[in-house]
Amino acid sequence: MEITRTARAEQYEIKLKGRLDASWSDRVGQALDECVQSGEHTIALDMAGVDYISSAGIRVLVIHARQLKGIQGRLLVVNASTMVRKALELVGLGELLHAASPASVSAAPGMARPIRLSHAGATAEIFALSTDAVLRVDWPGDPSPWLDGSARSESGATVQFPASTIGIGLGALGEGDSSEVPRFGEFLAAAGAAVCQPADGSNQPDYILHQGSLTPAMRVAYGMLGTGGFRQLLRFDKGPEQPSLPFSSIVKAGLETSGGEAAGLVLIAETASLIGAALQKMPSVPERPGVPTNIFGFPGVRDWLSFTAEPAFLNTTSLVVGFVASQKLGLSLRLLKPLMASGELYGHFHAAAFPYQPLRKGQVDLEETVGPLFESGRILGLLHLLNDWREIQGAGESRFLRGACWCAPLVLPRPSSTIS
Repeated sequence: MEITRTARAEQYEIKLKGRLDASWSDRVGQALDECVQSGEHTIALDMAGVDYISSAGIRVLVIHARQLKGIQGRLLVVNASTMVRKALELVGLGELLHAASPASVSAAPGMARPIRLSHAGATAEIFALSTDAVLRVDWPGDPSPWLDGSARSESGATVQFPASTIGIGLGALGEGDSSEVPRFGEFLAAAGAAVCQPADGSNQPDYILHQGSLTPAMRVAYGMLGTGGFRQLLRFDKGPEQPSLPFSSIVKAGLETSGGEAAGLVLIAETASLIGAALQKMPSVPERPGVPTNIFGFPGVRDWLSFTAEPAFLNTTSLVVGFVASQKLGLSLRLLKPLMASGELYGHFHAAAFPYQPLRKGQVDLEETVGPLFESGRILGLLHLLNDWREIQGAGESRFLRGACWCAPLVLPRPSSTIS
């Protein structure tokens, strides 16, 4: 079979010639997958040259038609041969044969305001959600005893995470009323979903979703929380000229979009790669009482913290939660560290990686977008995102293809209650 691809202004066209059977269905499916991953949402299959289609070929069309419909896209079969037309009509897929014009494909609701990104060809637009929405910040727990290895396993406060609360930090799923020692690890929470990767060396994240009257709860050793709503939705795309966008550029745009000096962000993004660290085990109790453990000392740091020596979780979809502030304000906020070598931005972000799923274009709802990520029941990993900006050996920072970023300015406690 011959597969020819042509990018057009109104839609992406794939021309097939030959037999669409079991031998070629995977190749055609791969071609469709690559189009979706490149950001194409309207795909036209020219099947004038297809003289045979089997159930294996029909299955590929069904799978991708459903996938594209789920992201407000469409799969069209144009110029179908007599054999293809008859087969699709017999199995009830005649609607694929009616190639409506691109204008008839329903558009996402809401009016968008375009903005400029600093990368050539990259595009971004802003949707207004709620003009008065803010996130009120709280810092439960104290990181100091955990970072010097002197904390007790029963420490921590029980925190619930309804859909209105986002958070990151060190915690353990559950309310902590069991006699079992809590399985602490780094976590993130947003839109009624809480994900935690216990520091037991398994590298297997666990999660709890808001369902019915069940609200995710966690024993939080320390963390940063934001409660409220989101003011703006930022949609971004790398465009045809860039292989991907650096995380710091997206975060900077999110902070500017929020309209404040500090912001809470939630991203759901098609991911090129992630760079960060994962907690493998909790730091041990100091060998000499009263003498803090230097957990960042080399080579001991390798015993409890695992770094991505090279880009990880390539071609996935990520849920990223965190907080960002300008340099002036970030210096005074607990848990925020430099995101760039210049010190221009301070922040703290955790990311959970999922198998690749394309995202709908336009204005989307956060809860409705988070939910499908968990349908497979697979979370590939959770990382504390880092920017390894060393000139020669550095792995760089996380990079993304396109996605959605919900933004809101932070309402901070009085300066006397913040900790640097």
